[in-house]
Amino acid sequence: FSSSQWHLVVLPRCRASPIYDYQVQPLELSVSTMLFHLSTALFAIFRVCIMPSQTLAFAPTIHTKKGVHTGHSSTFSSVSGDVLSVVPNPPSTKTVSAVIFDIDGTLADSWRLGYDATVVVLQSNKEKLGEVEINEKIYHETCVFATPERLARTAGYIPDHPEFESIGNDLGKQFDDHYVDLVSKETAAFYPGMIDLLERLPSKCKLGALTNACVAYGHAVLKANCPLRNALDNTYVGGMDLYRRFGTIHGADSVPAPKPSALGLLQCAKELGVDPKDCIYVGDAIGDGKAARAAGMVSVGVTWGSNSEEKLRNADTFDYLCRNIE
Repeated sequence: FSSSQWHLVVLPRCRASPIYDYQVQPLELSVSTMLFHLSTALFAIFRVCIMPSQTLAFAPTIHTKKGVHTGHSSTFSSVSGDVLSVVPNPPSTKTVSAVIFDIDGTLADSWRLGYDATVVVLQSNKEKLGEVEINEKIYHETCVFATPERLARTAGYIPDHPEFESIGNDLGKQFDDHYVDLVSKETAAFYPGMIDLLERLPSKCKLGALTNACVAYGHAVLKANCPLRNALDNTYVGGMDLYRRFGTIHGADSVPAPKPSALGLLQCAKELGVDPKDCIYVGDAIGDGKAARAAGMVSVGVTWGSNSEEKLRNADTFDYLCRNIE
């Protein structure tokens, strides 16, 4: 999942469908054929723009309970020594025209910033909340929720508590005020290789971002990490600013409902002017996969964020899993 190395693991849509081991049977596809037939979401978007003039060798196979079938155009394994495994009937990506990203744990390695800000907020409210247990494990486990709910749960409140919403909103506002001011390229840096990946996406591919943090935070992280390019860089025609390529940027406070609701992603797709089925959503949390599926988008999970590959596999909310980006 980068210009040099990437891993892609694809999960079945049906919980009852097992994942089988794959054997290698070589097949060559030209780039033009690949663009039309390849049903691997990220590959169709990312790899094509990285290697525009090469013919790529794949090994398509499919295992079923009745045996092994080879030559199926939508099933692949083993690319340049890295793993690319596709199960039967993956979602089509023929018409994909936009990629929308989660931010924390997907684009940006920002968990420490979020964790430290959480500790500050809880300590500041110690008189009201009492002693609250917080550690890295608890933080990562609660990151599936939007900020107000995450903080209310961390503070020991349950959803049916009469003060759950008010406590969450109060703590969430304090968190956002503190969190956004601390954003920098040092505290919320993009993962290594992410800028290169974004820059290699073709200009016709529309970009968006949706986070469960506040929208101001989303803008702050993208601005801190997306440098202005000039025409000599040959990055974008006319020296387009990478930040400005994001045609839609939203947070939990600027959409009707946070993830795992589909409403935020549907709003992003509308603002980009694309059909939801022509979008890929990339995230690191189970709620990201649920939101994408509910919106009718291709869902891609990354395992370098807050959740392990095993956890994302078991949740069965993503169509694809990417193991690393370097």
